[in-house]
Amino acid sequence: MVRGEGGFLEYDYRYLYYLRFMLAQYKKIYLLAAILFAVTAYFSAGFFQFDEHTQVMEFAGWKLGLTQEKDLSWEFAAQMRPAIQPFMLYVAHKVFGLVAMDSPFAMAFVLRLFSAALSFLSIHLLIKAFIDKIQGEKLKMTFVLLSFFLWFAVFNSVRFSSENIAGRLFVIAFALFVIWKDLNRKQYFILGLILGLSFLFRYQNAFLFVGFVPWLFFINKSKIGDIVLLASGILLLFGVGIVIDKWFYGEWVLSTWNYFDENILKEKMDGFGLSPWYYYFVQIFNKGIPPFSLLFIVPFLLLLIYRWKNPLVWIILPFLLIHFYIGHKELRFLFPVLGFLPLLAVEAGEIINEKWQGILQKKWFKVFVLLFWVQNGIFLCFVAFKAADSQVTLYEKVYDNYSQPTVMYYISNNPYSRARDVFYYKRENLRVQKIASFDELRLPKDTIVLFATDNKEEEALVKQNNEIVYNSLPEWLKSFNAFHWVDRTHFWRVYEIKNLPSPDKK
Repeated sequence: MVRGEGGFLEYDYRYLYYLRFMLAQYKKIYLLAAILFAVTAYFSAGFFQFDEHTQVMEFAGWKLGLTQEKDLSWEFAAQMRPAIQPFMLYVAHKVFGLVAMDSPFAMAFVLRLFSAALSFLSIHLLIKAFIDKIQGEKLKMTFVLLSFFLWFAVFNSVRFSSENIAGRLFVIAFALFVIWKDLNRKQYFILGLILGLSFLFRYQNAFLFVGFVPWLFFINKSKIGDIVLLASGILLLFGVGIVIDKWFYGEWVLSTWNYFDENILKEKMDGFGLSPWYYYFVQIFNKGIPPFSLLFIVPFLLLLIYRWKNPLVWIILPFLLIHFYIGHKELRFLFPVLGFLPLLAVEAGEIINEKWQGILQKKWFKVFVLLFWVQNGIFLCFVAFKAADSQVTLYEKVYDNYSQPTVMYYISNNPYSRARDVFYYKRENLRVQKIASFDELRLPKDTIVLFATDNKEEEALVKQNNEIVYNSLPEWLKSFNAFHWVDRTHFWRVYEIKNLPSPDKK
């Protein structure tokens, strides 16, 4: 500390004023982030990948009597999926059903809100653990902003998916490890419980343990007794998972072994497609909006070279290598480590400052960063207010507005048939029926008749004298039809049939 004109007291006053200013900014960021997460949880209905629906919603729907066993995915018969997520959805239905608020869409929103809250907590704890360790106020602010406002991380943060929940729980455990510093035995056991819960949501999270536990022993110099306590917590939650699986499947099963047996030993996973080892690099570069996507690849490589003792390197490297080795690859398989991206980025910034001083101050780099935040803001607005799957909004419209007997006809495509049929979002009174042409369309007595289509020719025949009740592409958006993009866009329309259309001329 250097004595200024007014002495130490004046210097401290300035520093405290600046500290208060920064804390005020962080409070505003936290408030804005909380609003953003809640808004995204509300609007981002649906799923990123259909497994997010079939292995949670339909599995729980079976326990609730909404889905028949024969309509469940093959993983159910193989008894290979952990039951904790269907269990949580089942409990939510029972609890909210006491106050008649158990519609499937309300429950899906509750789960997204839970996911958002858990993600928010993990971000807060990671910031608390590392904010004082980051060099420079600009990097500190960058860390906070990236943690809360990275567009694809926000989208993933509200997903009630195994990748997101398991990943966030691991981040929480890691952040608490840093915050607690010199851990006692009770704290090691608590960390084990959180890690065990992470494993229950996604068995592949064990790949994160592969690096973390050796780091604790060889680099952090944790005692063997402490690691045993950590493992005890994991094993205890593993036992809880077996009990939940017993409730769900109706018999004692070891879904962890079944998962390994089906996907690895029997190579069922490979049947969904094989990709080369470098698949993830290509996907991250393309999906992350190049050239900005380099910010999600380069930081880890810098840490791997210059800070190999960093726990993030030990945690993430085995996780990546194992996923590189496994033949079937999907980008979502890496989502459990998304929460670490902001920390990787700022630590890489520190390395650049140390090794190549001045680069972060270059005009071209500042322009690059500015453009990054502009595109991030655009995509953030997009994901915050758009449904993750637009057809779920169709299901909600029909569910909310047609509680009486209803038949939905279709010719080309069934809106309730995806990779598998959707039952969780259907009322029992709704019957979905295929017809070969409009000649087969009928208006039964005491039954509402709907017609669903994603075909423009079918719509042209049915829209005369019938009311459109759902359009996945808002009419006002069609006004901005530059380069005729509307004609190339796939969207669903649902009509309530009051008058039979003219006979099909085809």
